[in-house]
Amino acid sequence: MRQLQLVFILALCICPAIWAQQLDTLPPDSGPDGRQLKLWLTISARKRFVEISWKNAPARDGDQVLLTIQDPHTFELRSVPTGTPLAGFTKSRDSDSASESEESSGSGADQVAFVPIHGYTTPGTVAKADVVPMREQWVSNGGNNQIVAAIKPSQSAQWFTTGVPFDYALSRNVTTHSDCYGYWASYIDDHGRILAKTCIRAHPRWMTNWHSGLGDLRLRDLFIPGTHDSGSYRPNFDPLLRESLVTKYALTQDDDIRGQLLHGARYLDIRVGFYRPSEEKFFIYHGITKQRPLKEVIQQVKDFVQETNEIVIFGLKEFPVGFGKNLAVHHLLVAYLREQFGDFIVHPSLTWHATLRDIWKRQQNVILAYDKSEVVQQYPDLLFGGVDQRWGNVQSWPRLERHLRYINDFDVSRFSSRPVVDMAELTPETWDVILDKHGGLRKMADNVNWRISQLYRDELGEHANIVAADFIRGTTLVETALEMNRKKMGH
Repeated sequence: MRQLQLVFILALCICPAIWAQQLDTLPPDSGPDGRQLKLWLTISARKRFVEISWKNAPARDGDQVLLTIQDPHTFELRSVPTGTPLAGFTKSRDSDSASESEESSGSGADQVAFVPIHGYTTPGTVAKADVVPMREQWVSNGGNNQIVAAIKPSQSAQWFTTGVPFDYALSRNVTTHSDCYGYWASYIDDHGRILAKTCIRAHPRWMTNWHSGLGDLRLRDLFIPGTHDSGSYRPNFDPLLRESLVTKYALTQDDDIRGQLLHGARYLDIRVGFYRPSEEKFFIYHGITKQRPLKEVIQQVKDFVQETNEIVIFGLKEFPVGFGKNLAVHHLLVAYLREQFGDFIVHPSLTWHATLRDIWKRQQNVILAYDKSEVVQQYPDLLFGGVDQRWGNVQSWPRLERHLRYINDFDVSRFSSRPVVDMAELTPETWDVILDKHGGLRKMADNVNWRISQLYRDELGEHANIVAADFIRGTTLVETALEMNRKKMGH
């Protein structure tokens, strides 16, 4: 994979932005040029390209955003032979002009002009030279840290899909002690000074790391990242090689449950079905499509909380297949949950009023939030009531944005201790799936995830509770949640 990255290296005068927005106000914690410069790295869903975004950038002549495969400590310019011109590869999009029919992040389908040392040419028209000219190129850590993409910022806030492929084998090696891995992005000025940098990062212990600061807060007080249809994943699945009409609309995450938790999610959206013919009766379902065994999902949650002491909301919803009209299968499921989770289950006597410190004192970590009130009433020692999922059930970004703004502007649930979930994803209708109208959930996620990230980062994040998304690695929801929770601690 590292060798393949050479094919995708960007020249130093790269493409314009996918989206750009000038910021009118300056934050009080200002940095260079009166603004706090911030960078984020995400991963597109459809083609799994690394994405780079930033805001509050000075965007001066000579500034660069460089993507490296190791932690960069220094950058310097060196003269190197021009050789074969490097290729820019990303189609640009502007948020003001992009229509709903266009593919957003992860596009990169249109080839742009090559960029040799002297101006632009189109592919195939680079003249041969007797004397190989020299050009200046940035190197990192004395040339020992490979630069795989370079972008010239043109606006203070932008989002780029680089075309550098992310290998999910890197994520499968993440542990409960991991932090940065895979890729780093640095914003440098024309002297090579690093003004800001970030990385692809795991967040396995963000609750326990802030134990003292978060301890007196309830789950309703926090911004909690969540995943939609959390169990709808396939291990080692490559959408570029194995995508079908079924997987296009059945899979919603690229990480397994452990991977989602390691990267910061603390709310899991669990849809359980009952499959009588098999020895293992309970499975995760997405609609009528059978996914992972429930036992696999539970084991990953148990292993994670045992290692980290984090608190996880295990939200059981819908029960789409095999439950019938009576409660018999529900009783079987509750007995199964009790057997599998055992002492990890948070006792409902704590209620949603409990603080994180109250929960940790009980040495319990998993809240079973069961969305069937008549079942909850029969198991007061085991089940919390379900969290309130606030669905838009819409198929376009303008309608999803209106929904998310509305439920946050008129949020009377802020006076309750029961958590609420903003379901921040598009939902295809039945005929949309049959006709493949939207190109699949990955394409739909790429169309909105950068917009969701911007919306909660800049406007809705301060009062958000739980926000769940498809293909969460394509959003900055985790980083925004941590930033907002840090503010609530007074840091």
